[in-house]
Amino acid sequence: MKKIIAIDIGNSETTVGVGNSSKWESYRYTTRKTITSDELFMMFNTTIDLSKTNDEIVDGAIVCSVVPQITESVVSAINKFTSKDVLVVGPGVKTGLKVNIDNPKELGPDRIANSVGGFKKINKEVVIVDLGTATTFDVVNSNKEYLGGSIAPGIKISLDALISRTSSLKSVELKEPGKVIGKNTYEAIQSGLVLGHASMIDSMLEKIILESELSPGVVITGGLGTLIQPALNINSSYEKNLTLDGLEEIYNLNN
Repeated sequence: MKKIIAIDIGNSETTVGVGNSSKWESYRYTTRKTITSDELFMMFNTTIDLSKTNDEIVDGAIVCSVVPQITESVVSAINKFTSKDVLVVGPGVKTGLKVNIDNPKELGPDRIANSVGGFKKINKEVVIVDLGTATTFDVVNSNKEYLGGSIAPGIKISLDALISRTSSLKSVELKEPGKVIGKNTYEAIQSGLVLGHASMIDSMLEKIILESELSPGVVITGGLGTLIQPALNINSSYEKNLTLDGLEEIYNLNN
């Protein structure tokens, strides 16, 4: 399988993958809206093995971005690695996904990539839950038609809001607590954040299934997915590189 460079620019983190769905070498960087292409190149250069990104090995590159301020800088930085064209997910790009919502242009390219990757992964109707800065739900039916979804505040946003708006509560480590009923404030916050978020996801999935009348598979992804997925009651799988897999599929459709 041909290798590509796939980049997912998120609000909190930027993920760079080199390879393909068989094997990704992935790297995560904090997203900075004011970063320059030279800074990005230097940052990539310190972590990515450039010998694996030359024109003889890498077929091309694809980017999806929800931070338009730095999209051009990222594309410019990639062009320092390879002379191949960089595909940016947006209007006019083939995705194989029929978007059936009020304004298809509103749908973020990361959610498009997740939906494409999730459908490819299980080849049936699917709900993708991405636990990042926000927790998003995306629903795709068996005809590969995007039906819509939901957006909720992410766990870290909830924790930041809780700490900043209260005088006596302190930050906690984000890990699954041993029990729902905390014996101290620290455990109580962990329970509310982690188990409360998992309960929200379980309930939302039940409502989505009831409303859509689908029998979907459930795919969990995102940086906090490994924390939440074991706490869910509903059957699901965790896919670390789902967005990259979706980007690879979109890249292949356009090449």
